[in-house]
Amino acid sequence: MTTLLIAEAALETVPRELGRHPSVASHARRLGRDPQDLLLDNSWHYAAMKGLPGAAKRGRPDLVHHALLEATSTPMYAAGRLDVLVHTVHDRLIRLGAGVRLPRSYHRFAGLASKLFREGRVSSGSVLLEISESDVRGALDGVGPSSVAALSPGGTRSTYREVASGLDDDSCIIVGGFQRGEFSAATLAAAGPLVSVEDEPVEAHVVISRILYECEQAR
Repeated sequence: MTTLLIAEAALETVPRELGRHPSVASHARRLGRDPQDLLLDNSWHYAAMKGLPGAAKRGRPDLVHHALLEATSTPMYAAGRLDVLVHTVHDRLIRLGAGVRLPRSYHRFAGLASKLFREGRVSSGSVLLEISESDVRGALDGVGPSSVAALSPGGTRSTYREVASGLDDDSCIIVGGFQRGEFSAATLAAAGPLVSVEDEPVEAHVVISRILYECEQAR
């Protein structure tokens, strides 16, 4: 089983200290929701996020949604050969149940993610999503991969095909789940050497589609 770990994902609920900011409060009133039950989203909360620590890597739940849709739409995933984990910027680890298909509508996904953060688990007969506390090292310890390929523009230059050909069936591929910036020191320490497969930064879902395609071709 190959594992895809989307690391430091820009997925979180609105921090309590931002709950009274006008942009957050008005958004919550419009939806009839509690501010802390909303996903932090820079499309709506940009003004509130100014000055927020690490703001450049936060507030992009849509990016995470696209990445998850890409991964769970692959033949590898459909064949039960791919496990998908999401590590968030605040060291929460989201596990997808076997064969789970996420909503293609972003609004439905946002509601599902909010429920997950609120309740810790989303079930429908079986567990669909579950969240726990874990950093990247803890996630890797839980997986126990034979090798790790952490993809980042700052890494040693390679190609998707070269990376995929060097992976075993029980390897872990790490892709950043944020829009700008670099992996944290803690993630770098856990992931090991980085590999660059693009000349310029591209969104996570593009990297995921290309590396998983090459993994499929290599096997």
